[in-house]
This record gives sequence, C-alpha cells and structure tokens, in this order.
Amino acid sequence: MIRQGRSTNSHHPREQAVRASDAGPTTNNPPEAREPGLACAARAAFAGRTLRRLFPLFSLSVLLLASAPAGLRAAAAVFQITADRQTGNVTSSETIYTGHARLVDGDLTIEADEIRGNLASKLAVARGQVVVTLGTLRLLGDEITYNGATRAFAGKNLRGGDAPLYLSGSTLEGTPDKITLRDARVSYTEPGPWAPTLAATSLTYAPDTRTLRTEGARLNLGWLPTLRLPSFDRPVNDPLLGAVSVRGGFRSSLGAFLDGELLVPVAPGARVGADLGVFTNRGVLVGPAAEVKIDRPGLTLTDSLRTGYIHDSGNRGLDLLARPLRADRGLIEWRHNEQIGDNLAIFGRLSYWSDSEVLRDFRPTEFYPVQVPDTFLEADYADTNSLTSVFVRAQPNSFFQIQRRLPEIRFDRLPAPLALGAYDTFAASVAVLSEDKPTPGPAKRTTRLDTVYELTRPFTPTEWFSVRPVAGARLTYYTDATGGRDTYTRALGELGADAELRASAVYDYKNETWGIDGLRHLVTPRLSYRAIPGAAHGAAFIPPIDRAAFSTYLQPLGLTGVRDIDRLSPTNTLRLGLGNTLQTRDPAYGSRDLVTLELAADWRLDPAVGRRAFSAIQAELAVMPAAWLRADIFTRVDPRSGGLRELNTGLTVRDGQAWSVRVGNDFLEHQLRDYALDATLRLDETRELLARLRYDAALGRFTEQSYGLTQTVGNLWLLRWVVTLYDGPRREGSFGLGLEVELKKF
Repeated sequence: MIRQGRSTNSHHPREQAVRASDAGPTTNNPPEAREPGLACAARAAFAGRTLRRLFPLFSLSVLLLASAPAGLRAAAAVFQITADRQTGNVTSSETIYTGHARLVDGDLTIEADEIRGNLASKLAVARGQVVVTLGTLRLLGDEITYNGATRAFAGKNLRGGDAPLYLSGSTLEGTPDKITLRDARVSYTEPGPWAPTLAATSLTYAPDTRTLRTEGARLNLGWLPTLRLPSFDRPVNDPLLGAVSVRGGFRSSLGAFLDGELLVPVAPGARVGADLGVFTNRGVLVGPAAEVKIDRPGLTLTDSLRTGYIHDSGNRGLDLLARPLRADRGLIEWRHNEQIGDNLAIFGRLSYWSDSEVLRDFRPTEFYPVQVPDTFLEADYADTNSLTSVFVRAQPNSFFQIQRRLPEIRFDRLPAPLALGAYDTFAASVAVLSEDKPTPGPAKRTTRLDTVYELTRPFTPTEWFSVRPVAGARLTYYTDATGGRDTYTRALGELGADAELRASAVYDYKNETWGIDGLRHLVTPRLSYRAIPGAAHGAAFIPPIDRAAFSTYLQPLGLTGVRDIDRLSPTNTLRLGLGNTLQTRDPAYGSRDLVTLELAADWRLDPAVGRRAFSAIQAELAVMPAAWLRADIFTRVDPRSGGLRELNTGLTVRDGQAWSVRVGNDFLEHQLRDYALDATLRLDETRELLARLRYDAALGRFTEQSYGLTQTVGNLWLLRWVVTLYDGPRREGSFGLGLEVELKKF
C-alpha cells in the first residue's frame, strides 16, 4: 500500500514519512481518497480485527527487539526520509524530498535542501547544504550519496569535525565504521594561519575507535617548511606530535637565541626528533630526542631522551671547581618509568653533563629544579608483605661528589604480627659502595652487608593513650676497612619507646564569613626515646660513604630509620613533640583543617662532643581559614638564648583564577636573608600577567626581577613573554628577554 502523501499545493504543511517498505512514488490523489464511504467502513473494520489478532505477536516482537544486542537493534532501525514536500517520478521510481529533507538510518542522519530517494533499492542522493551526523562526527558538503542496503556513502568537497579534530577532503567514501578521505587535511580545533595542519593523500578515520590512519602525510605550520611524515595508525587522543616547543629571545650571556624541540611519530607510542638551539654568542646546540609511551593492560611505560652538543665559541667562564670550561660541550638526559603488572616497578634517570654549567647555560628552566645531576636505575618488586629492590647509582660526571651503589640489593619485610600482640620488621641489604672526590684525594671503596631487626609490642590501655616499646639490633659488615684493617664488623643494639596522648574539644562556634560550622581542637603530645650505646665504635675502621647530609630538620630516631649508617653517633635522646589541629565541618569532605601547629625538640641526655644538650625548638605552622588564603611558617629557635636560627614563611592570597599573590622569606642564620614575591593576574580567558621578584637583604639589592605575559592562541599554542633583570655576578648575565612557544597538543 502506498501511503497518502501531501499535495504540493497544500496550505497546511506537515511532516510526511516514507519508509523503505513502501513501494512506488507518492501521488497527489491516491485511489483510497475516492472510494465510497461504505467501502471505507468495511476496510476499517477488517483492519481493526486484524490488528487485534496481531497485537500479541506485535508486543512479543517489541520485547524481543528491546532485549536484543545494541548492534542488532541498530541494524533493525527503520530507514526513513521526511520532508515538508515531496514529488515523485513513476518511471524512475525516484521521490524528490524538499524543505527540511531528512534521512535517518539508525545512528546516521543526513539533512539537506533536497534528497532524491529510490526507496526500493534504498538509494539516496542529498544535495545543497548537506549535513551528515554520525554520533559525535558531523560532516558538511554540497552533495553526498548514500546506500541504505550497504550503509555506504560517498561525497565530494566535504568538511567536518569530531572534537577536537577538524577534517576536510576532496572526496569521501566509507561506512559509519570507517571513513576515507582523499587529499585530506586535519587540524586540531579550528584551522588557522598557525594551527598545525596534517595533509595526506589518503586518511582513514574510524569514529567508533577514534583512530586515524594516514598515507603520504605532511605536516604544515605557517610559513615553516613542510615536514614529511611516515604513514601511521594512532588514536585521536594520542598527540600526533609528542612535543613542539620553541624558546627565543636575548640574554646577555648567550646573545640572541632560538631553541626548540620537535618530535614526530614513527610507530604507535613512539616519537623521534631533535633538539636544536641557535645562540649568536655561543654557536649551535643540536642533538637527537625521542619519547616512548605505552599504556596497555599489564604494562605502563614512559621514556624520554634529550641530548645536545655544541662547540661553544663564546665566553665560557669557569666550572664549579674554578676550572676553565672546554669548547666542546654536551649533555644527555634520559628518564624511564615502567610498571609491569601489579608488583614490579622500574624507574631510572641518566644525566650526563660535559661540565657543571652546560645545563644551566643553555636550558636554565631544567637546571634550577635539580642542580646536581643524578644517574640511577631501580627495580622494586612488591609482594604481599615484603619489598625486594635492586638499586644502581652511577656518576658519569667527575665534577660532583656522589655516593655510588654498584649495585645495592635490598629486602624489606614489612611489620608482621607475632604472638601476644607483638610485631617485628626485618631488612637486609648488600651494597657495593664507592665515592670519588672531584678534587685529588683518596677514593673510598667498600662492600657492605647490613641487617636490621626491630621488635615492638604496642599497648593501648585507653583510647586516648598508646605506648609502643621498641627493641632492635643492627649488624653491619664492611670490606676494605680503614685504619689498618681489611674488614670490620659492627653490632649495635637499640632500646626505646614511643608514647602518644590524644585529647580533643568541640566548640559550637559558627562564622558564615569564613565558612566555619563548629570547631574541633585536636591535641596530640608525643614522647619518643632511643638509646643506642656504642654507635660510634669502630668509626676509625668504617669508610664514611653513607654519612649525614646537611639538613635543618630533626632526623629520624632509631636504627631502622637512619640512612647515614656509616657515621652514627651514640644516641641517648628524648624527643618531645606536640601536635595541634583546629578543624571545622565541611559538606564535601566531612571536615577540613583551619590551623595546624607542630612543635618538636630533642633533649640529648648524653650529648656528643661539640653538640648541645637541647636542640633548637622546631615549629611548623599552617593557617588555612579559607580556600583563598594560606600562611606557612617554619622556624627554629635556640631554647637557651632565644635566638632565631631559621625562619621560612609564605603567605598566599588568591581570587580563584583571577589573580594570586605569594610573599615569603628564607632566613638561615649567618647564611640567608632572602625575600620573594610571586604574582599572577588574569586579564581574560587567554592572557595572564606574571611577576617574580627576589631580594637579598644581606646584599641590599634585587637579585632577580622577572615580568611576563602568558597567552593561549587558538587553544593550541601557549606563549610566554618574559623580561628578566639580574643584579650581581651571575652566569646568566644582567638582562634577559625571552619568548617561549609551546604546542599544548597536536
């Protein structure tokens, strides 16, 4: 039966649907409209009885279709075309739909000014402002042909997008599962003069898996030369370029410079490229670079490699040891992080510098966070209640003094329950240690076997009091001993206890301005004691490789926590501590801290020669009354004289993302008197001002002033303009002007 269509001269437009099961064109005056009234009534009665008989079968069909898999339901979706007007051609069996013409076939929708459809063969041709919607993919063009039987479509001069992709091509063909474009162009977000664009002779896009496959690909960026790329197959969310960054500007020590990095894909998850820097006062720094990222079940891996070599023709100055720097300079930086299954983790780092200043001179932003190169590799295997590790630390740089481990193999058994409520821990290690001084002098070598055991039995007589007595022992064996011995064995014992009180009070205080809904004050006094008699015995025979590093914080008590085991001193110490926390209710997290205050000090009952009985009193305070305000203070005060030994402060005030200001200071007795200010001001959605000031009170001058502007262009590029003024003898010179450009993602 041919459904009644709408006359083209009707004055009441309505939507009319023609289904694929309908045969033949629609006419303006169908025969049913001219049947006598009695015939119409008989036909209606018969149709009613038939529908009542078929209703149960129809209901069952609906239920079965609803419970069918998603793919089957999509395949069973009804092919239909709707429009405001339609005309037909009996000879060609073609219907012309105009006025909001719309074709729907499952998850595919085609809208156009005109759709010509052959309903018997499910063929359709859409013309004039064609819009194709397939899930999140949207295509625009002038003409497209669709075959409903095979779900294949083809078109010319189409463009479209599937965030964040923007696609275009001279021809398009494919199915909802796979689309191929010829003479294709791909951009992230909207195309623009400086938007990276990928051109390819052939590009295939799979909307379901969101993957791209290219042939004959080229990368275009503004006026820069075209870069040819190998064919690749990769997910859309995996950046096409692992890194694109450019730094340019002027620095008095380097002259005008342009420094950049570019990585291109060579395999899924792998990119290779180069670092290239041109410095008018120094020369050209160039070297290969690479990046590997793998993320699949059972394996997560990230590797990065950056290198550089330069024949430095400028004023190189002196190195860390006051030696003249050579003209041939270079560096290698490698990072590795790997997780295999749930138990094995491998991570490492290689930092080779030809001299102590090469990274500082040419890549200062990478130098300041870690100013001493470190080269190591570690593998950790975590079992149910133990950790086994292999650690290697090398030193390819002769100008820094580093404790090498070649290697150290260690086993740690975590606390395990014993009888009567006791717990014990155990650790054992063997390490091949060495240390070479950067200046002439004897080297240190030894092989060390070390074991440590600790036994404890916690007691909690009440909920507000707990005590944990501790007994431990450590046995250490050294080869290549000093003081005229070949080997030396040291045995140490330990006794001690950790006690803790807990008290709290609740106050019904509210303050809407600060968002305070009640107050809870938690007070936790702590007392720890350790006695390790004879810890300094044998110091004359032990190569002091693992020794104490400079730190102003209180170091761990006891045998299990210390790392400087080659230079231990006798311990007979009480550590007193007091913790304070002020909290309020929080609707999201239950509670939040408003104020935290930690106090601690050591009382050395039997101080070593040259050490005071009382250590400095340490206080660490953090005040966080609101999300936009935070104050931090760390201080050390001499308990005898009341003199200030150290004071580090920081005050941060912010208004969401609109602006932020942080002021602080670093004071260390007889060494530091520095003040700092960091501020940002957001001008709009794409631009932000920044300022950084460093003032040395001991010298009475600003040692560093930086003013800059960061800007986002096209949601792809991050630009940072910075002017820096230095005062005082610095390798960076006295003036710097820089522009950094970084591609956020492509």
